[in-house]
Amino acid sequence: MRVGFVTQLLWTRYGKFWRMLLEEAGVEIIMPDREQTLQALESPRVAAVPGLAFKLAVAQAFSLERADVIVAPSLNAGSESQRGGGQDPWVADFPAALATLGGLPPITGVPAWLEPQQETLVIETLQQVARDPGRVRRVWDRHRAGLRVQSIREPAWGRIAAGRGTVGVVGQPWLLDDELVAKVVPDKTDGIGQHRLDPGRLRAEGSRIDPRMTPTDREVLGAARLFSRRGNVDELHLIIDESSGADLWLRDRVAKHGSKALVVHELKALLAGAGAEELLQHAPAD
Repeated sequence: MRVGFVTQLLWTRYGKFWRMLLEEAGVEIIMPDREQTLQALESPRVAAVPGLAFKLAVAQAFSLERADVIVAPSLNAGSESQRGGGQDPWVADFPAALATLGGLPPITGVPAWLEPQQETLVIETLQQVARDPGRVRRVWDRHRAGLRVQSIREPAWGRIAAGRGTVGVVGQPWLLDDELVAKVVPDKTDGIGQHRLDPGRLRAEGSRIDPRMTPTDREVLGAARLFSRRGNVDELHLIIDESSGADLWLRDRVAKHGSKALVVHELKALLAGAGAEELLQHAPAD
């Protein structure tokens, strides 16, 4: 059994656990091939997908054609929201949207975060790919403790000096990383990215604005709300992919609910012509 992984979307939140688990279950792991991914971007089926990060994720899937099964992240597993990102099938249910394209191996969706409540899903997935109940049981017994919510060490807020110049950077969680955040932080200014904050805490903050939003939308709005309450954060900087309707919806909501000065950065300009190739560099290679 060969299992391929799509790594472009929130891989750092769930990927290490799932890869380790399936490797020990005896399957062959296949990771996306960079050159084949870039070639697949030229396909009309990929070009029609909204949002650069999702184009890359779909292109990665097409680079995994020799896999027997592809594991893809469900960014908003369990959400039935019809607001914001919930109206975009790729954001609402990426594995299901991917499966509609055809020409791919069977798609198995897993939540793009870890929590103990996923035990049943993990065991069922192991049984599907390993087909050895004894081995599945032994693997699960060894790694059961790994299925837990990740703890994130947040910035030491008390050490941020008011007046020094600090900005909070928010955006879709599958876009933000240290490199992209650094591109929008002004010189001689400190920056704190949303990706450095606890997603669970941000979702709770976002629920105070609108609990009907998808979890990922609540993360973005929750981060904007949290930064807005901080006296030592001077501005909000929002990164959007202007080719995504879900991002444009978020832009308007951040502008409405944030109380700090807002600076909006478009992804295309940040990538300075490098486009997909540069954003692909931000996806883990293994």
